[in-house]
Amino acid sequence: MNEIKPHIGKNVIETLTLGMYEDARIVYREYVQNSADAIDDAVEKKLLFDKSEGRISIAINESKGQIIIEDNGTGIKAENVLSFLGDVANSQKDVSKQKGFRGIGRLGGLGYCGKLIFETSFHGEGTKSIITLDSKLLKLIIENTTNTDDAATVMGTITSIKKMQTDKDSHYFRVTLMEVQNENLLDEKSIADYLSMVAPIPFSPEFEFKEKIYAFFQSNKRRLDEYDVELSINNRRLYKPYKSIFYKTNNSGTKKDAELLDVSCFTIQDKDYELLAIGWFGITDKLNYQIPDENIERGVRLRKENITIGNELTLSKLYGQSRQNLNYIGEVHAFGSEFKPNARRDYFNDSKTTSVLEEKLKSVFAKLGSLTQDSSQLHNRKNDIENYRTKLEEYEESIQSGQFTHKEIVQKRDELLNSKDKAIYSSEQLLKLKDKSAENELLKVIYEHIIGPLKIKINDTEFDLESNVQTYQLTLAKLNVEQRNLVNEIFTIIEENFTVGKAEFIKKKIAEKYN
Repeated sequence: MNEIKPHIGKNVIETLTLGMYEDARIVYREYVQNSADAIDDAVEKKLLFDKSEGRISIAINESKGQIIIEDNGTGIKAENVLSFLGDVANSQKDVSKQKGFRGIGRLGGLGYCGKLIFETSFHGEGTKSIITLDSKLLKLIIENTTNTDDAATVMGTITSIKKMQTDKDSHYFRVTLMEVQNENLLDEKSIADYLSMVAPIPFSPEFEFKEKIYAFFQSNKRRLDEYDVELSINNRRLYKPYKSIFYKTNNSGTKKDAELLDVSCFTIQDKDYELLAIGWFGITDKLNYQIPDENIERGVRLRKENITIGNELTLSKLYGQSRQNLNYIGEVHAFGSEFKPNARRDYFNDSKTTSVLEEKLKSVFAKLGSLTQDSSQLHNRKNDIENYRTKLEEYEESIQSGQFTHKEIVQKRDELLNSKDKAIYSSEQLLKLKDKSAENELLKVIYEHIIGPLKIKINDTEFDLESNVQTYQLTLAKLNVEQRNLVNEIFTIIEENFTVGKAEFIKKKIAEKYN
């Protein structure tokens, strides 16, 4: 029986590099997660005391079109470097422990540069290995339809390796992308924004609720994987950009849009009470509105090993209203080898465990949906009551000032009567929400912030809305009935066109003449 040897075409390389990602910036995530694994390995091998000693640095030189990503992890042994970096999709990583495991990500930069260079040194060897992959040559080979080489042959053609002596104590891994043309990959602000929401980095020091989140993880015997990631300009250290004030920009400038009131933490367990995930979400004082998109942290994000899976919309499908996820901030950290990110790392592969997580999250998000509705009710009902109070003041002022016509006063009275009906209904609804908040700590926080000291009870007799403006009583004794009717019509015209004070003065003069 003849042995079958499938021919793996050269185009698969393009598919696994340029065709793999919808966002070019994802190559940064791939290299950062590989660096994080190397730092973990260095800690395990006692080369680093703790993860806090690990360093991942990113240098972007826009003018040269150059990107360098380096870590002080274990590096790679000289004898393994060619197979580790040259083989495609043949990673030897332990999927249960390490963040990257398919052996694809390291080649991600091939589609975006002229040359991709790997440089590494393993502690104790005194050798540094440099592998260069010629991306330009790769593109020429792929575009040449007469070239029938398979993927392995092509990789051998574009790859060169050299070894040099170095300090025996050095251990590092460096990726260099040369001749980068993609503007998005060279935009440091864009990269900082992207990595701040994707990479396994700490919360911002200014985030006031971070200790509450850390304490919850600790109480569940879990720890967030966090690494020191720096960008080149001013050695800028990256943090997750969570904050307490959200902003909105319009034609008049940037102003405060919403405020973070509190965060709530939760766990998700399977039927055997095994921990599947730990999550947290933040509530704002405007839960009934989406957080403006210039606040890049909006949305509850899915994470594994503290690296984002997908984006801010990935979990939206688990809400009753798909985009309601953007009303919140937060994270869901999945634990365990059962959760395997797909090749694009935009979701987990299908599994029973993934299905259980989804069902449990639907229950959590249903409660968030209820909070959203209650928040909307609080704002709307508060507005109804405040509108009534305003119209009541306007009505009282219109009577006392004498600066309005009878017609205007009647109109204000009618508006007040209409707003009072709404206010009474809103008062009843707010009292119900107040009772509900006694059993819901998050709703209580929202209620107290939005309603505060507002007097919500509407007294049906607090003002006699049926009372009218005191007018001069006219008997017009010297006139007959027809004449009185004519004068009363004139009085009506006067009342509609003069303020109360002037109208009553004129009417009084007329009455004095004909009484």
